[in-house]
Amino acid sequence: MLRWTAIILLLCLFLLALLLAYANGVAITLNYLAGSMQVHLSSALLGAAIIGWLLGLLSSLAVIFRLKRESWRLKRSIRDAEAEIRNLRNLPLKNDH
Repeated sequence: MLRWTAIILLLCLFLLALLLAYANGVAITLNYLAGSMQVHLSSALLGAAIIGWLLGLLSSLAVIFRLKRESWRLKRSIRDAEAEIRNLRNLPLKNDH
């Protein structure tokens, strides 16, 4: 059920994007450092969205790598603690009586 909901939602989003591209088919002049070019407004919006998504992903990579490193460190600590517990369970008990 959740899969179908996601598919329908993505299809609606795609149709909305197509409608936006059709409604914004006018050509605009895109000025940048090396010059300028004529592009469709929908293409410029799509390019800006993709560049924004890539910059957001790039900015989050440092946090993702830090959390992965911490996760690996904690897993190693758990593994070491479990090994120590196994070793302590295997020690014979001394009875002083």
